[in-house]
Amino acid sequence: MKKNLKKLTALALVLSMAALTACGGSGNGGAAETTSAQADSSSQTEGNASSGEKVVTIAQTGDWDTFMPMNTTNTGADNVNELMFDRLMIINTDGTFEPRLADSWETNETQDKIIYHLNENAKWQDGEPVTADDVVYSAQVASSSEFNYLRRIRMQYFAGTDETGMELSTDSIEVKALDEHTVEFTLKEPMDPSIVYAMVNRDFFIIPKHLLSEISDADLVNAEFWQSPVGSGPCVFESTISGESIQFTANKDYYLGAPDFDRLVVKKVQSSNLLSGLMSGEIDALSGNTQIPLQDWQAAKETEGVTAQSVPTYAYQYMAMNTSRDYMTKEIRQAMSMAINKQVIVDQLLQGEGRVALGPLPDDHQYYNEAIESMEPVQYDPEKAAQIVKDAGWDESRELDMLVSTGNEVREKAAILIQQDLQKIGIKTKIQTLDFPTLLTNARNGDYDICFIGSAGSVDPSESVPNITVGYMNNFTQLTDPALGLLGESGAKEITFEARKAIYDEYQEMIVDWMPMAFLYFTNDLFAYNSDIENVRPENLDYNVNKLVWEWKVNK
Repeated sequence: MKKNLKKLTALALVLSMAALTACGGSGNGGAAETTSAQADSSSQTEGNASSGEKVVTIAQTGDWDTFMPMNTTNTGADNVNELMFDRLMIINTDGTFEPRLADSWETNETQDKIIYHLNENAKWQDGEPVTADDVVYSAQVASSSEFNYLRRIRMQYFAGTDETGMELSTDSIEVKALDEHTVEFTLKEPMDPSIVYAMVNRDFFIIPKHLLSEISDADLVNAEFWQSPVGSGPCVFESTISGESIQFTANKDYYLGAPDFDRLVVKKVQSSNLLSGLMSGEIDALSGNTQIPLQDWQAAKETEGVTAQSVPTYAYQYMAMNTSRDYMTKEIRQAMSMAINKQVIVDQLLQGEGRVALGPLPDDHQYYNEAIESMEPVQYDPEKAAQIVKDAGWDESRELDMLVSTGNEVREKAAILIQQDLQKIGIKTKIQTLDFPTLLTNARNGDYDICFIGSAGSVDPSESVPNITVGYMNNFTQLTDPALGLLGESGAKEITFEARKAIYDEYQEMIVDWMPMAFLYFTNDLFAYNSDIENVRPENLDYNVNKLVWEWKVNK
């Protein structure tokens, strides 16, 4: 049955490699710095209202590491690449899908094949048509054994790949062009197709075969093409000043409609300058992973000419606990969870712009299991927690290493509050601040007792599964019992919502009981944009990182 604009059960496998937004790419294939002449031209075009051009400036606090969309896990790069390259679908946070490069899509009766019908008007920015061969080529690159697609595990559901998403032999992934504008993906087994719609399309950008296929997969990441890429998206790359800004022109031939601006500038801006930039008109909107600082939020809401919206998300923070330590027993982990006053964190540190997390899914998630609310390990009960610690014979002289990354003010302050909460039940901790890459290395190696990690969350209930799966690189909690991971993985093999719901209900109860991590809070995105821009869709903040810029109405 065709599924064009039809509401589906949105299911996305969002792995920590993509979900941990502070992660960077490999550093290869990055954009070249402009020449001095280009830089002069760039500075002249920013805000060039006198020439009659409509110039839109998007600010982001994070850097971009590459214009090669398959060579990054950095959302700062995703923000930029999403302007130049297309995905097959628009993925909405309310569980619906809309056409982008694909006009419509369908499955066969047995639900082991997905067929996409591409927009016949789609063109590359050099004028060549976008075809099914481009989609096939992109899938082959993403699964290639010679190219390290950093999110390759997303390809694992397709026939012809192994459990990591890598091809079994050259171009063995079973994706084929049925005609010029129709492409068919074959799955390893029947499954709910919406997990693939969301999982693949969230980060699977289509790249041009006619410009890249003569380059070997092994050499692709370093190809000169990425210095000035040609995509099919709403914005055309013009120039960049490394680490400062990127200049685009509008793709007036964009098949979904010409953007209502002439130029778009992505500019790196310190968070402390975001509100002043919006107030002065130097900034028109924030990127998908950039937020107004909490200390400026009230002022942003009260500023005339600025539209400020707090958007609830599925993004969450959790406290991982190293289960390989013999003293970090299940009872102790449960006690630590019970000792944390999560509501204080939300009320004081987030100023109410967030929600308490009991598990990996918020209470408005369609897969949320209300039964976990009555489970003791997620209740705030410091007296009971202290008794559990005492009964366990805890050595009060022991001091646990608590790792927290620098650069996340709320997370750093939360660590201090949690340290105080744990002290009250007789557990001492020593906070160690590290840069995020070092923290990740320590967590993956099990060189810690407690550490704080974040995830972008997902409309799919399996998002957290890789992080408790034995053998997976982001099994930060060092679990060695595979039962929890196997239960979570089994939900991906069901083809109905009801069957998946039953599995993930059990999964949520099991993860609360085992307590390998204490879930802390879900964050809101504090998004703002200049009021002279209309048709911005902040409700799509999680999945459409630049809010569908081709739909914006720019009143300048």
